Amino acid sequence: MSTMDLVVLMLRHTPWWVFPLVAVVLFFGVINLRPRAISAPRLAAFPLVMLGLSLSNAIGTSAAPGSAMADWLACAALGTAIGWAMTAPPLGIEPGSCRPRIAGSAVPLIVTVAIVVLHYAFGYAYGRHPELRADPTLALELIAASALLTGITFGRYGRLGWWWWWRRHQAKASPA
Repeated sequence: MSTMDLVVLMLRHTPWWVFPLVAVVLFFGVINLRPRAISAPRLAAFPLVMLGLSLSNAIGTSAAPGSAMADWLACAALGTAIGWAMTAPPLGIEPGSCRPRIAGSAVPLIVTVAIVVLHYAFGYAYGRHPELRADPTLALELIAASALLTGITFGRYGRLGWWWWWRRHQAKASPA
């Protein structure tokens, strides 16, 4: 079977809802490429969605619960440090709305595409070879990759949120 035949076969067996999901992921990723003001709830929404996806990978796998938790925590902590370190402070705060104005970044696009590819690849592998679901090493790899990407998201948005909170706190404390 040629590579092209394999790709066509994979696409044929992909559920229809995956394609709109990929379009939505790309849409929101592209939005993040340009500078914009973002509200506090939107600042928290993406990391919480990523957390839900990541934890859903860790729960109910063939990995031992203690190993799964340790793997998830270690990789999420590493990802958080990476996300924090690679995030520039916001450009400022919009005077009227007090929303942070953030620079455009490819990081959210890369992370969301990586999550989709990760889930698709593991879903394909598990669908093609169901016996892999019983492999605890493979489960730990999925947990680690998902937790790392979630950590990057938490680090990025956590730093932006911390900076925004700190600036608002300073503005309220300083005399007018």
